[in-house]
Amino acid sequence: MPSTIRSPSQQSFAAAVSRVLRESRRRQKLTQAELARRTGGLVTKAALANYETGHRSLRIDVVWVLAGALGEDLGALMTTAQRQVLPTPTPTEAVTVDVTDLLSRNDPRLAPVRRWFQMHRDRRVTLDHEAIAALASLMGVNEPECRRIICPRSVPQSSHATPTTPIAGT
Repeated sequence: MPSTIRSPSQQSFAAAVSRVLRESRRRQKLTQAELARRTGGLVTKAALANYETGHRSLRIDVVWVLAGALGEDLGALMTTAQRQVLPTPTPTEAVTVDVTDLLSRNDPRLAPVRRWFQMHRDRRVTLDHEAIAALASLMGVNEPECRRIICPRSVPQSSHATPTTPIAGT
């Protein structure tokens, strides 16, 4: 049977997938043993520890089981891992957020900032780089990921149909 040689980018992606799974588990305040129990015995605590530390390679079927046990979308987990391996430069320009759209989403990463957005009466809010950095810190994500979460579809700032409230960082 031929051995598989993994490239550095494959290893980086595998490590990123493990990291994303571990971050989800920790964000939910679950121990490895609790997550292992949630898999119904399909993944042991020892195996989970080995996956998280990179001592054991994750197979896609194991990632699928763990994502389900964490209540995470498999595609979103993989996309997050891919973005960690192939980061995009952090834009410094302001973004306009459709508050109504943001509040209608069930993304758990929005929980720490949901109340802040609920206080805004305007349908659109423009956030500068410092405000995005502050929101990213509250959400426990990096700035590019924060931008993707709060503004998944680019909202044109030049629209004059709906007024926006500029928000500057403190």
